[in-house]
Amino acid sequence: MATRRSEKRSWAPAVLTAVLALAFAGVLVTIEVGSRRLAAKSRASEAAADATVIRNARSFGDAVVATDDPTPTDERLAVVAESTQVEVREVRRAPDLVVTVYGSAPYGTMFGRVSVDACHRVTFHDLGAARAGADVERLEVCPPPVS
Repeated sequence: MATRRSEKRSWAPAVLTAVLALAFAGVLVTIEVGSRRLAAKSRASEAAADATVIRNARSFGDAVVATDDPTPTDERLAVVAESTQVEVREVRRAPDLVVTVYGSAPYGTMFGRVSVDACHRVTFHDLGAARAGADVERLEVCPPPVS
């Protein structure tokens, strides 16, 4: 009568493979989570910079209205622009005063510093009167700088 010899397999290779697979999956999950956090932080920084550019354009409009001057000169507009951290790109005076301003605000990313650049059209109405005001509208394309 022949006896059968029981074959004992070692579990070590299977356990090692499972541990390596779990470690690899853990590394992938960690990289994905870190990547998502960096992307969210970058988006938040960009949104804050964009809000700064918009706020500066609105501040320009408010500052020009606050001068109580019905027809501010180009020099006066340039002084106000400098104090509100924008640059005058275009001035039209008919029928109402319309000024295009350029603003920029830096923010950091994983690869360095970049900036949000945007132009806004500031349309003034009733300058010099008690009901004076300014409307700010973002432009898709910036006109070239005024020489």
